[in-house]
Amino acid sequence: IQPQPLHSVAQCAQCHIGVFDRIKDAGGKHQIECVECHTQFHMFNPKKRPYETVIPQCETCHGVFHGEGTKETPLVDCASCHTDPHAPLIIPGAVLSNNACMSCHTKETKQITDNVSRHTTEVSCSDCHHVKHGYIPKCNECHESHSPEHKMDDAACMSCHPVHMPAKITYSKKETPNLICAGCHDKAYGLLQNNITKHTDVKCSDCHSAHKRIPLCSECHGMPHSKRMMQDTTKCGDCHSIAHNLPVS
Repeated sequence: IQPQPLHSVAQCAQCHIGVFDRIKDAGGKHQIECVECHTQFHMFNPKKRPYETVIPQCETCHGVFHGEGTKETPLVDCASCHTDPHAPLIIPGAVLSNNACMSCHTKETKQITDNVSRHTTEVSCSDCHHVKHGYIPKCNECHESHSPEHKMDDAACMSCHPVHMPAKITYSKKETPNLICAGCHDKAYGLLQNNITKHTDVKCSDCHSAHKRIPLCSECHGMPHSKRMMQDTTKCGDCHSIAHNLPVS
């Protein structure tokens, strides 16, 4: 049967109410007349005309929409992600593999592979984006706060940790409290708190202006000792150990 003008969406919906509801609620750009895709229908004898031959093919309208992929991440089947063509943007998290995600989310893929962290080696995309496609998890679903005094919310976390390269730490534009650093660097923080020098009152980020940056003592202190004294040693740490403690030997 060839579609005639009298075949409206409302008529199709009389039998296909489930499909009608899905495409109405989540059809996206597929909210078009049914007969634009289903040019043949009411196939009563599948032995003569197999059902598969009248099902619309995605590439008829979309072409090779996402490209052909790569050797590592080939794109084989649209339905492997878009499981319901009548609700194409609802992609269940459970069906996603890293390879499928990489085909579209190239920026995020580059970030997470170029900046190796436990998010790269121990976590898959669907571990975080697990409910459905487009789901953005809360950091505290997996992570705990650095300290009881540190407010745990996504804005606070991402002010230091870019989500797809969390080990590439950039300090917040606001002051970064020492207790945040202490969440990982508890030994250094303990030494600093027990210190009887002026370093106790200095913020971690005053010296470590970037994560893992080790400053030179002379950046703040200049050359406080005479040349005669410095003939015997060239390193501040030979006498003062480390900046978090500063014992004089």
